[in-house]
Amino acid sequence: MTDQQHRIHILPKLFGLTLCGAVLFLALQASLLGVGVQLESHRVGVCDVQVVLEQIPQGKQITAEFNQLKLSMEQEIRDRESTLRQIQQEAEQLQPGTDGRRAVEKRFTLAKAELAWMQEDLEREFTTRFKERRDDLIKLVRAAIEEVAGERELDIVLNNVARANDFKVYVSVWAKPELDITVDVISRVSAKVGDN
Repeated sequence: MTDQQHRIHILPKLFGLTLCGAVLFLALQASLLGVGVQLESHRVGVCDVQVVLEQIPQGKQITAEFNQLKLSMEQEIRDRESTLRQIQQEAEQLQPGTDGRRAVEKRFTLAKAELAWMQEDLEREFTTRFKERRDDLIKLVRAAIEEVAGERELDIVLNNVARANDFKVYVSVWAKPELDITVDVISRVSAKVGDN
């Protein structure tokens, strides 16, 4: 194959690659400038679900209810601990090795085990009851989000979470204020107080 035949053979390939590169360059430039190819447009909203749960009356009611339950459980544990201290003091006043001391020490060991079981039971009960109530509330909030999203003709709603010092969760970086439906959802769920 001569040099000229080789050039003629490579020329169409070179031309095709150049054309393809130019098209890709123009497409990239157009997309960077914000014009040209756009796959599909979606309307997106944001809602801070945690703020909704904290602000709605139902959320405040659950928080107050479970704070009271927690205080009650803690008081019950303190009462049992006080009883344990009394049994321990009673044992310390008896002679070591006597039947009376052994009986009190046995009662102390049993009371201590009962306290541990009670703490486990109370924690399990608290967690189960809280989860049930919280899940019901989340269903209510989710329904309100769907209603507001439908009214605003949104295709998707993101949980707009950004926590500072205590939490390190950052979901959405930025959204237009008019896309935030948190206040609308709070109003919607708060209006349903009488329904529950």
